[in-house]
Amino acid sequence: MKTLIITICFLCYASLGISQNLSDAKDTVKVILENDDMIVTEYISTPGKDVCGSGEHTHKPHLSILLTDVSVLLTADDGTEQEIDLKEGATFWSEAETHTVINTGDQPTRVYLVESK
Repeated sequence: MKTLIITICFLCYASLGISQNLSDAKDTVKVILENDDMIVTEYISTPGKDVCGSGEHTHKPHLSILLTDVSVLLTADDGTEQEIDLKEGATFWSEAETHTVINTGDQPTRVYLVESK
């Protein structure tokens, strides 16, 4: 647990110094940290594309750290749709879920997902 807290603090601090110029961004998924306790994945999504996985997908319980403003359409596994707008720096916990998330904004999004193993 101590490792998880230290890692989250480091990621939040590191995200403050990251340039948010994503004008040449490409859709990418990159593991930026993985150990016996957790995996931290960076997702970059351009407008109209998947934000945190491809199509309908499932996540374990996880922490999301938004490194840019985001506008998304979230479709739950039961078909319920929700439009969500959040600001850069928003951080939130989500329980395990299956969904589809599409970037509906006009800018790329950048998100870290922190999942325990």
